[in-house]
Amino acid sequence: MKIVLYGKQGHAYTVAFKNFLNSTDIPYVYKDISKDVEAREHSKELYDGVAKFPTLFVDDKVFLTPTTEEFNKIMQDLKLRA
Repeated sequence: MKIVLYGKQGHAYTVAFKNFLNSTDIPYVYKDISKDVEAREHSKELYDGVAKFPTLFVDDKVFLTPTTEEFNKIMQDLKLRA
């Protein structure tokens, strides 16, 4: 399983999602769109020219700006627990 999270430092959802992922044994990649130009440009492609976050990638699935409830459901479906 490959998990990538695009976010921004200090953003509430980003921090919460990272904290959850850090508490699991599953490796993931975090990209801060304020610092990572490639991730920021990719974000703009996904959101019609606007860089938005968080964006969660799980294998070949893309979850655009998931809420906490949506994130929790995704993690449950993946059988990931803190």
